[in-house]
Amino acid sequence: MKFWLTLFLLFIFSFSLSGQTISGKVTNQKHQGISDVNIFIAGSYDGSSSDSTGQFKFSTTTTGKQRLVLSCVGYTTQQLEIEIRDSLYFDLVMVSESNSIEAVTVRAGQISVSNQSNSVLTPLDIVTTAGSMGNIIAALGKLPGAQIAGENGRLMVRGGDPSETQTFINGILVNQPYTASANGVPVRGRFSPFLFKGTNFSTGGYGAEFGNALSGILNLTSSQMIDQPKTELSFSTVGLGASNSQKWGNSSLSINANYTNLKPYTGIIKQDLKWHKPYEQASGEAIFRNKGDKHFFNLYASFASENFSFDDYSAIYSQEINTSVKSKNYYMNSNFSYYLPSNWKLEAGLGLGYLDKKLGYYNFNLPSKETSTHAKILVKKNANRWNWMIGGEHFLTDINEQFIPADSNPFSYGFNRSIIGVFSEGQYRIFPQLTFDLGLRYTDNLRNQRFLEPRAAIGYNPFKNHLLSLSYGKYHQEPGVDIYKFQSDLLWQSADHYILNYTYQNKGQMVRLEGFYKDYKRLITYNDVIPQYNSIFTNKGYGQLKGIDFFWKDSQSIPNLHYWISYSYTDAKKLERNYEFSVQPDYLSKHYFSVVGKYWISNLRSQLGLTNTYISGRPYHDPNLSGFMQSMTKPQNDLSFSWSFLLTQQKILFFSVTNLLGNKPIYTYEFSPQPNSNGRFDSRAITPTAKRFLFLGFFWTISKNKKDNQLDQL
Repeated sequence: MKFWLTLFLLFIFSFSLSGQTISGKVTNQKHQGISDVNIFIAGSYDGSSSDSTGQFKFSTTTTGKQRLVLSCVGYTTQQLEIEIRDSLYFDLVMVSESNSIEAVTVRAGQISVSNQSNSVLTPLDIVTTAGSMGNIIAALGKLPGAQIAGENGRLMVRGGDPSETQTFINGILVNQPYTASANGVPVRGRFSPFLFKGTNFSTGGYGAEFGNALSGILNLTSSQMIDQPKTELSFSTVGLGASNSQKWGNSSLSINANYTNLKPYTGIIKQDLKWHKPYEQASGEAIFRNKGDKHFFNLYASFASENFSFDDYSAIYSQEINTSVKSKNYYMNSNFSYYLPSNWKLEAGLGLGYLDKKLGYYNFNLPSKETSTHAKILVKKNANRWNWMIGGEHFLTDINEQFIPADSNPFSYGFNRSIIGVFSEGQYRIFPQLTFDLGLRYTDNLRNQRFLEPRAAIGYNPFKNHLLSLSYGKYHQEPGVDIYKFQSDLLWQSADHYILNYTYQNKGQMVRLEGFYKDYKRLITYNDVIPQYNSIFTNKGYGQLKGIDFFWKDSQSIPNLHYWISYSYTDAKKLERNYEFSVQPDYLSKHYFSVVGKYWISNLRSQLGLTNTYISGRPYHDPNLSGFMQSMTKPQNDLSFSWSFLLTQQKILFFSVTNLLGNKPIYTYEFSPQPNSNGRFDSRAITPTAKRFLFLGFFWTISKNKKDNQLDQL
């Protein structure tokens, strides 16, 4: 393996390419040079940044008709059609945005991922992060306020467990955003990164449109552009994929199919699990778009079938336990927007989900079926100094599950629940430097719960490029499925958020410093290790949480280097689950630190990426010692590497490896519920299924313009 990797790295750096020179000067409308403008050829790594006088220069190996892209904070992004036959020189003029940084409100707690000037990251930043393997969830774990639970791969926000963060697509709830999992096998985000051109990741203090989430929301926004005809093929060490897009008039249809099979991979890379059937998935997606002068319609549908089984040692049963999972997941999401007179806009959406899952564990089976719907309608009004919206929504969830033991009769349980929500929110800009945002949400579960949730935010620009923002909100969340299916009359949990944000942004650099405080009430407790049908549940839990998030991004100080640094400190004390008193939860680390770097090598047509993540130890309860939650795991450190190389304009070779240093972290420990003959409780460490994950893929795009590629998917 080391010999193969050495040859591979030598192959990477053996390329030396030359090409034509593109140079010029970028000025504003007053003919003054603009510094730190990003100028690049679309679909390539060829580009540069302008100096203090607006001058730029770079070489490219691309030829023929290309798109030259100019982007800079405070200016409208421009795209120019050019034809490269020889070296070129351009005099370019950029136009100031009407909403420059002085007129942009950054809401405390909100992290925007888009191509807008005030965004923390771009979509390309997210999916090219080393170690993310194209997984949106994993990439978000490198941002402040977020943590990824290593043993299950799920997203956690500021001291909340994974259930406290909800995922939406275009504002419509997704009840099953992750792939199937069992017994410590990490999940991935279910949706392909290339579908989404914007991401609103809120770590708290979010607006009145969203509810039923105690800690945060992840709202993925699909593109409102009509797809151009093209075919995309991918071949990798874990599977293959194919997609095709067709366009007619103002409509387009894209179909995508993928097949993943880890059997060849697990045969080469040593695993800690004894696989009987390594993970296998067949999935497909289809997107239909129609765009008119006053409307846009988007219909997304997906299907995924998953199957795997393995043996893993369990301290609870003191033996190897066979686990098997078969699941089929269907999801549909439709959105309709219509532009009305006087800057009014109507938006409507509908989401439908269905999950059929068969879990086999030890000597029993747990087949379950879940059906969910979410319908939403809202109207918006945009004016020069104020914006306003009002809307309503309805959620319906139906779950049926069976417990089928090997030696007794099966029994069934489940629930059906219906929730309505009405919300309104307005934003008023008193003057360009000061903005108020007020919202109110009403929620009713049509049984025993109804409440009002006020939300508020204020943004102030004391100086150019500096922003202060304060957010407050009251939030509620219903009991999770794993509890609600056993007891449906519990009260909803609640949390109050207080967030103060300072942001500085200028010329390819950004600093965010955020302090936060959360006050939990009515958290759910139970008297067993995990919730069971005969557990005693209460709403007697509570908690307080405070912390600081820091984020620094820089794409200007060092030519061709783009990097960011993220650090989160979270001090939490919560009485929940089966805890004896208020403690730091066993799923939470106090310190979470990430450094992400990406370096463009134009003459090699390559991007190299490194990501290093440090996570402090997590508490756990050792029944062999006195006290409660008295032990701590060792800190974790992961160094990941990625490399993408443009073989040609439409052919990409991509390589990535996690955990270069070969560390083997311990996430937590599992203990036997009964002492052994020596009076001690046996245990086992919960660790990754393999030390590292290696990925090698080839991506080929076929299109009429011969320029499109899959860079934004890597």
